[in-house]
Order: sequence, then structure tokens, then C-alpha cells
Amino acid sequence: MVKHCIATLLFAFSAAVQASGNGCTAGSEFEPPLCPAHLPRIKSVAVEANAIKAPAETDPAVDCTSFKLGERQVRRFLARAKQADANDAHHTLDWSPCHATGTISFEDGRSAHWSIHQLRSGTLTFEGGATIILHCRNCGFKPFL
Repeated sequence: MVKHCIATLLFAFSAAVQASGNGCTAGSEFEPPLCPAHLPRIKSVAVEANAIKAPAETDPAVDCTSFKLGERQVRRFLARAKQADANDAHHTLDWSPCHATGTISFEDGRSAHWSIHQLRSGTLTFEGGATIILHCRNCGFKPFL
């Protein structure tokens, strides 16, 4: 039993050391492991829609009208957000019925469609279909909850 506990502690410590070496954070019950997204420099950001309420949200009491992002907030989110594995994010992050969407172009010539949710998660879907999941633990600024 003691050997099992020591082995478990060593494994957890090893995982934490490895995660810190590559800039990744360890996950928890409420947050997936997060790694630097290494996004190229942003050339331009367009906000196409704000205060969108997901069709799956049928509760009339849910009000998304205050969730509005401007270009500066999108840039700030993307600068602070880290990348998460889609499966890990699905199992740990809360679902948000409110989001905003738009497009972004990068200085390397790539472009993507972005979607950012009120509970500080989002996606970037690049031309060609590759999608990355983002979460911003440090986005405590308005309009995020």
C-alpha cells in the first residue's frame, strides 16, 4: 500500500515537472491541462456577431445581451488563452449558452473563424478545417464571468 502511494505521488510529481517544462499546466477536476497556443501575430480581427444565445438553451431566463466583445477584447482573450485538448475540455469545462463570433487573419497569411464563449473558452477554426480549443483562465475582465 505504501509503495502504491509513493508511486502515485512520484507519477503526479513527474507529470507536474514535465508539464511545467513545456509551458503546460496540469489539469484538474474543473480545468483541462492547458498548453501555450503559439498563435502567429494577429493582423486583423473582425467581430461578426455578439450576444448569441445557443439554440440549445431553451431557458427564457438566460440573457446573453450583455456578452459583447470588441476587437480589443478578442485580442486580449487570444493573447492570454491557452490550448486544450478537445476531449479534456469537453469533460472539464462548463458549457456556456452565450458567445460571440468573428474572423481573424494572421500575419503569416492564415485566417480562421473564432468563437468565444462567456465562460472563457473558445475555438479557432482555420481554413482547411483544423480547430483548436482555447481556454482563458486569466480572462477575468468584462464581459467574461
